[in-house]
Amino acid sequence: MTHRFFVDEDVSEEVVLRGEQAHQIANVLRLKVDDQITLVRNNVESRVVIESVDAQQVRGRCISKRAVDVEPRVRLTLALPILRGDRTEEVIEAVTQLGVSRIVPFVSSRSVVRSLPDAKRERWTRVAREAAETARRGRIPPIDEPREWARLFESLDAPVLVAWESEVLVKLRDAVPVAAQLSLVIGPEGGLSMEEIALARERSAVTVSLGPRNLRSETAAIAAVSQVIGALDR
Repeated sequence: MTHRFFVDEDVSEEVVLRGEQAHQIANVLRLKVDDQITLVRNNVESRVVIESVDAQQVRGRCISKRAVDVEPRVRLTLALPILRGDRTEEVIEAVTQLGVSRIVPFVSSRSVVRSLPDAKRERWTRVAREAAETARRGRIPPIDEPREWARLFESLDAPVLVAWESEVLVKLRDAVPVAAQLSLVIGPEGGLSMEEIALARERSAVTVSLGPRNLRSETAAIAAVSQVIGALDR
């Protein structure tokens, strides 16, 4: 298995990599001339033979291309509260490997963390890129600008499921529809208010239970994504 890198431009016959990727290839991985790497863009992976390498610039030649066949059948958007410390980062890493297609951070009335600095969002994007490379995915899930709860549902693909600790009748596994796209909302550490649940239902969202035990937001996000992907990616 070759080392894998996402790139921002389509791969032509002659390949040039610079910056952080060149540094990683030369100084971290210590790859040599004639070693091969895989470059990925828009669900297409290109096999490249290295022809010259140093920490500033790596040159190579594309020898083959093929479609990536590991992306989930369902396009799953995860709406995720901004959590304390590195917890959101840990969730992003896990759900990217599981197959989430898009991540939408949000702030609600009981959110503990209420802002997302640009530097942190950029770091989350790097985490998603690295996790997608590790999982040998064909795409990196984009991380949207944060949204307030009142505007959240305008940006989500229907149907929308909201994990809610007070839901006792509808289980997540019973509510997952057979669909090409789906959105999943996980509440913050302080939970969701009745007013927020009412607004979600007004926007045609369905509240679901993740089980009888009370889960932390980061645990709930990973468990719920795993259930949805497992149910639909068959």
